[in-house]
Amino acid sequence: KRLIGDTPVLLLDDVLSELDSGRQNYLLNSIHQIQTLITCTGLDEFVENRFEINKVFRVSDGVVT
Repeated sequence: KRLIGDTPVLLLDDVLSELDSGRQNYLLNSIHQIQTLITCTGLDEFVENRFEINKVFRVSDGVVT
C-alpha cells in the first residue's frame, strides 16, 4: 500500500453518553491533537464547563446551523 500522508479524521458517534465523566475526560484529553467530529445530544455541559470546542454545528428539523 502507498502512504499518502493525509491526516485522518476521527469520527465519534454519541460516544460521550456511554461514558462516565472520568472516562469522558480521559477520551477527550487523549484526542485533543486529533481532528475529531463528535456527535451527541447533550452538548451544553461540554460547551459551558469542560472543554474547548472549535466549532459546533446544530441540526434541528433537518437544518444545520
